[in-house]
Formats: sequence, C-alpha cells, structure tokens
Amino acid sequence: MTQPRASFESDLLKSIKACIANCDRLLEETYDIEFRRPSSTRMYISMIAQEEAAKGFILFLVREDIMPFTSAIRRAIKDHTAKQLVGVLMDYMIMHWEDLAELDAALQVDIASGENLPVDISSAVELLCYEKIGKWMGHSWNWVEDPEYDKLVEKIAQGHIDRRKQDALYVRIGRTGQVASTPAVISHEETMAEFSRANRYSNFVERLIEEGPAKVAARARFDKVIEALRLHFGTKWVREGKGD
Repeated sequence: MTQPRASFESDLLKSIKACIANCDRLLEETYDIEFRRPSSTRMYISMIAQEEAAKGFILFLVREDIMPFTSAIRRAIKDHTAKQLVGVLMDYMIMHWEDLAELDAALQVDIASGENLPVDISSAVELLCYEKIGKWMGHSWNWVEDPEYDKLVEKIAQGHIDRRKQDALYVRIGRTGQVASTPAVISHEETMAEFSRANRYSNFVERLIEEGPAKVAARARFDKVIEALRLHFGTKWVREGKGD
C-alpha cells in the first residue's frame, strides 16, 4: 500500500534532522583531535560530515517534491561523489565570504551570470542528473555535441575530492610500489577550511527546515538552483519508477 504523503513527509523530516544531528556529532568529536598533527583525520571526518549534510539537503529536495524518491535517488544519498556535487550547489547557495574582495568576486559572478546559473553550477546540476542519476537508471545519452562541463566540477564527479578525502586517511601507493601520498600531506589550513564548510552546510540545511527558504541569505542563488533542479528532475524519464 502506498504510504500517505503526510506520513512520508514526516519520515523525511525526521531523516533530515538525523543527518544534521550526525553531521554536528561528527564535527563535535573532531575537537578531541583538534591539536594533533597532521590534522588529516579531522579533515576526513569533516568531509564525511559534509556528506551527511548534503544527504539531508537531498532529502529536503525530495520532501519539497523537487526530486522523486526513486532507487536512483536513494543510491545518490549513499554515493560520495553525488553528495560532493550537491556540496558544490550548497557552496554556491550559501555564498560564504571572508572579506570584501571575496564578496566582490561573488557579486561579479552574479552580475555576469544574470538569470542563468554560472557554468560550474549548471555543470554540477547536469552531472548529477545525467551522469549520475540518469546512468543509474540505465539511460545512455547520444548528445548532438558532447557537453562542455566545467573542468573542476567534472573532476569532482570523477572522484577528485573523494580521492583527496581518502588521502587524509590512507597511505597511497604508486604504480611502481612507491609511496605516492601519506596523510601528512594534509595541511592544517586545508583541514580548517573543510571543517568550516561542514559547519556551513549543517547550518544551511537546519535553517531550511526550521525557518524555510525565505530565510536563506542568498535567496536569488537558492531560487536559481531550485528552478534548475526542478527542471531537470521533473522530466518524465527521471520521474519514472517513482516510489520503487
């Protein structure tokens, strides 16, 4: 029997809150290792916390009926690179800046893109929709011209960030058996950047569910991302099998 919509939304809200609570727990526990060097373990945990917050945001999108809760979407909430692509979208919507130069750069991006998404953000949306979700649903694409995705975002989809996360925990061995990387390559500055990002993600999703989109600081950016997601994930091919 199909689950009533109200019950489904209630379950999703509980799941979102559980994701955020776990994100916050992970970050809280990193204080136990705050002064250890290298700080690679703290960075690894911080990046896992980011993925928990991204999972919560995906569930928010499902609750708002922007994404369907298909088996492919359920796979996305388990897939590291899918959640990291969602993180790209969250970074854009949060619009974090440390100084006036960073704020000015962000405003210039908004002026240049106008009503459209910047290339890196539209690339993240399309990679998530077509190269992740679509392929998990068994679709293959015959493009008239190959998509020109933003190169940095394409690397994220190919596992670039996830490999960096793994480097924070493991010794990586090269093709000839030599040590290619150890956790010592992770700097304290890199760790703190990822820790701060995880906190921003958590606060962003928590505010969304507690206060609603109206309280999002960069509301114009939020609206553009949501509209793009609604457009791509509202198509028939991605909606088929809803509730499977």
